[in-house]
This record gives sequence, structure tokens and C-alpha cells, in this order.
Amino acid sequence: MEDLNEFKELEYKFSADHVKLTDFVKLMTGMKPNVRKDVSSWDYYYTNATNEDEFMRFRESNDPELTIKRKVKNSNNWERIECDLPIDNKRIKLSTIETYVGLLGYSENFRIYKTCFIFWFENVNYVYYIVYNENLKELGRFLEVEVNKDRVPVLGLDRAVEELKSSAQKLDKFEISLQNRLKKSLFEMFRK
Repeated sequence: MEDLNEFKELEYKFSADHVKLTDFVKLMTGMKPNVRKDVSSWDYYYTNATNEDEFMRFRESNDPELTIKRKVKNSNNWERIECDLPIDNKRIKLSTIETYVGLLGYSENFRIYKTCFIFWFENVNYVYYIVYNENLKELGRFLEVEVNKDRVPVLGLDRAVEELKSSAQKLDKFEISLQNRLKKSLFEMFRK
């Protein structure tokens, strides 16, 4: 079997309801990111009728993708297998995604709208995002620190996990620590 480090997602998610966006941007800018990107899009979550914990996500954006994730540990979402399937944004329609996942036994469970402020560094990225429901009522604010997927195979799993931990510690000015990482994914928080 191929090395799954290529598909390893290593991330920590924190509640950021108490963190001002301007303070986050100031911290990130001071750290001199390689790239900053602000994006917003709909995320559609589809569940499998035979397994409630299985889901696919379609991100309807300028770079749409269909994603499937699998937990490595039942107790948290800090390390998962994630496979993103890039979609041709010139030809894709939501009805095509719905038909495709429907043929695989999945149906829409919920959708959210996310506004994200992403800062990329060599090995990690930081994201501040706001999640809204279908009526654009704010559901919560979150911070994520994630090892860039293309860096996990280069760093190796142990070094990548250490990079994740040390990068998360840079958020301590927001009273964020490894002890208050969220164990649930957005799917687990908002599924019906």
C-alpha cells in the first residue's frame, strides 16, 4: 500500500469566539507569512445511510473539491486521513455532485458557509474562520493550525506532529493552548 503520509491531515482546531480577527491578522502578519488568502464558500456535507460517522464534503469555491476524511483515532480529529479530489470548476454543478455522491449512498446532511482568513508558512498554515448556517446566521468562530499536506511526507510523521505542536503554541496570546483543542470536527458539531 502507498505511503498514507501523503494524505495525512494533521491539525488542531480551537474555539475563537473570544479572538478578534484584527488581533489574529496582526499576529500572523508579524510572523511574515509566505501567502495570505481570504476566501468564502459553501461546504456541503453528505452522510452515508449505513454509517453515520462517514461523510464527504463538497467545497463549492474557486477551487472546488470533493473530500473524504477518515479518523485515525475515535477520541479526536487531530490526525486523520484526508483525500481531496480536485473538481473542474468550469464544468461542475451541484446537481452533478449530489447525483455522484447519491450513487455512492450519500445524501446531504447539512451545509455551512465559511469565511476564511488563511496564512501559509513553510510547514504550516493558520486559519481564522467564521461559520454560518444556511441563513447566514453565525454559528461560531474557529482557529486552526494545520501542517501543510505536502510537507507531512517531507517532514515525516513525528517531526510533522512536533511542528504542529510548536506552531499551535504561537497562539498562546489568545489564551489558546494544547489543552483546549477541540476534539470534534465541524461535521461532528453541526451534523443533523
